[in-house]
Amino acid sequence: MAYQLSFFCRSGESRSDEALDRLLDHLLESGHRLVGEYVGPFEDSVAVFRLGTGSSDSDRPVADLLTLDVRVGVAEIAESVIAASPDDEQGIWGCDLLATITLSGDNPDWALVHRIWAAMESLWEAVPWDESSGFEIAARTPQH
Repeated sequence: MAYQLSFFCRSGESRSDEALDRLLDHLLESGHRLVGEYVGPFEDSVAVFRLGTGSSDSDRPVADLLTLDVRVGVAEIAESVIAASPDDEQGIWGCDLLATITLSGDNPDWALVHRIWAAMESLWEAVPWDESSGFEIAARTPQH
């Protein structure tokens, strides 16, 4: 079963591939080596990367790869924003970037999830959300 963790942001980014590159650059500067591949920019507003923490002695990931999906544009993410916060109690209306981490497999890369979380908050003051905890997830880091 897959677990998804989303981040609502005000980024000012105009293209998803540029936002994803900025995030990946930040991650590369702040921790262990990464391995992965672009799944694609599907259009200017959607970019996806499969990603994992690399081992120190090979090109193999130390855990299962996760998927990082980045969408930009107020209109592109409006339905997700309204579904998560229909009354705007969290102040996320007007967000222009939605990043979603999808974990699956037997050995999730929780250390990388925490790195991405910290990077999202540093770059764009992200507001985390997941389906089981909603915005309460911000009070703690994800548990496995």
